[in-house]
Amino acid sequence: MILLLATFQLRLLLPTFCVALAIGVAGYFMIWSTPIILGTGFGYFLAGPMVHYYLYELRFPNEYYFYFNAGLSKVLLGFTTLGLNGIVGATIVYNA
Repeated sequence: MILLLATFQLRLLLPTFCVALAIGVAGYFMIWSTPIILGTGFGYFLAGPMVHYYLYELRFPNEYYFYFNAGLSKVLLGFTTLGLNGIVGATIVYNA
């Protein structure tokens, strides 16, 4: 089960980080000028669920059947995404 969750999350890791980095860079050029690393950490909280929704709900909705057959529900996959993004985002913000 842990291996399936890791496989699910590894597919989200790079796109989420790229979107979060873009949010961080955009925040740097705003009027309030948030530091890039801090903006990336806060962007990770926002980007994770967005990328999860885009990839698994809109782009590849049939991949959920693989995880359903393995015993993982959509709710569990969503909560693991929120939890992992919370941990990674908090780590980035804390180390900024």
